Amino acid sequence: MEYLNLILRSFFFYFLIILYLRLMGKREVGELSVFDLVLYFLMTELLAISISSVDESIWKTIFPVTTLAFLQIALSWFLLKKKKYRDIIEGKPALLICNGKIMQEEMKRQRYTIDDLLYQIRDKDVGSVSEVEFAILENSGVLSVLKKGQTPLLFPFPLISDGEIQVDMLYRCGLNQKWLLEKLRKLGYNDPKDIFICLWEKGGLHITLKEGVMKAQGMEKCRQKISCQQANKQRILSKNRDQKDQAK
Repeated sequence: MEYLNLILRSFFFYFLIILYLRLMGKREVGELSVFDLVLYFLMTELLAISISSVDESIWKTIFPVTTLAFLQIALSWFLLKKKKYRDIIEGKPALLICNGKIMQEEMKRQRYTIDDLLYQIRDKDVGSVSEVEFAILENSGVLSVLKKGQTPLLFPFPLISDGEIQVDMLYRCGLNQKWLLEKLRKLGYNDPKDIFICLWEKGGLHITLKEGVMKAQGMEKCRQKISCQQANKQRILSKNRDQKDQAK
């Protein structure tokens, strides 16, 4: 009976952890933040203890595991809306090589040694730092490497993310908010908060609006189209009446 209880607990907690992982969102292992890893370790440790402790009630495990899952979901939703806090908790990508130049100050801030950099570059099948145009240290700790001759003339930099102007990115690119706002006004965008992502790349600014703004603009265009159709219909009816009056 004891072994049967162990088997049933194992099946139950297996499907429970799969359910919670699905609710917490799809992510690759390499993309997990430190906060995610801590939560997953806590959850798996609680489940392992509960499976082996057959005399303990499973509710003593379900409650804390459910609390941790809810905490992760709530925090993820909050960080999705607040990029400033997302950068604090999860960090943000660091540019270690820009236009072929090693960013020494950035490497110091990231506590990233030259040996780490050379190892990661070799791991990307690149023989020398001189072959690298851009190297970006992602939040997951993976180094993204773009070789010279394989990159566009201007690497796409996010100047606006989820409605927030990235002041530090503007500074890196030698730009300022006044220049950006003027460019946006010329393109017909008056409020940066309406923009989901704005990339500065070779062809200029690449802009994607937020879904709510796009839907509102689509509805406005539909209303304008309907108004034009109704106005045209009224003009046609009025013209027909005038022709009938003239015929009489």
